[in-house]
Amino acid sequence: MRRLKLVLEYDGTAYHGWQLQPGLDTIQGALEGALSRLAGAPVQVRGAGRTDAGVHALGQVASCTATLRLDDVALRRALNALLPRDIVVRAVETVSRDFDARRSARSKMYRYTLLVRGCRSAMHARTSLHVPYALDLEAMTRGAAVLVGTHDFSAFRAGSCAARTPVRTVTQAVGRAAGEFWCFEIIGDAFLQHMVRIIVGTLLDVGGGKRAAADVSAVLASRDRRRAGKTAAPHGLCLVAVEY
Repeated sequence: MRRLKLVLEYDGTAYHGWQLQPGLDTIQGALEGALSRLAGAPVQVRGAGRTDAGVHALGQVASCTATLRLDDVALRRALNALLPRDIVVRAVETVSRDFDARRSARSKMYRYTLLVRGCRSAMHARTSLHVPYALDLEAMTRGAAVLVGTHDFSAFRAGSCAARTPVRTVTQAVGRAAGEFWCFEIIGDAFLQHMVRIIVGTLLDVGGGKRAAADVSAVLASRDRRRAGKTAAPHGLCLVAVEY
């Protein structure tokens, strides 16, 4: 048996998130199915992050232990031949037995993409949130900067979040505009359930003039979910990378 690290890219539109759920299509379920078929025995995988239904990934990481004769390159090819077209294994690496995709992770980077224009997009509707009104991107960037550091992020936490502590460290929170597309990128040691999406919903209030950039600091300090904005739709969110 050997320990494996897998890097995955997927379009989460058709799936009920990463985590295995009975009777539902999930990323974990599809990956475990393909691995188990190749191994001839059940294989369980652990992901670096439990992306929600509809959320995408460019660099999700999973780990597992399995008995497989294929080398890393051949295994990647075999998995991609079995997986649906919207899930791709980008890399397979044999690693030390103590590697754990979740516990070994030092930081994760998420990106939320907005399409700011009057009409919706046919090409980018699955991977960006359409915003049909003008946004003050400078104000949103100022609001995002408040989040950098170690804080209690209770105000940006889903009510169903089961994390033992709401304290997280954010090392980067920036906005970048490229024509009609604007991306909010956040890097942190770990994230609470819906944390990035609630942050984006709050920043959309800032960009739309419903609240000032300085209000983000007050929302953070309040530790009150009711003070933050709505939870932004999942399809604009992407897990870009996991660092170890």
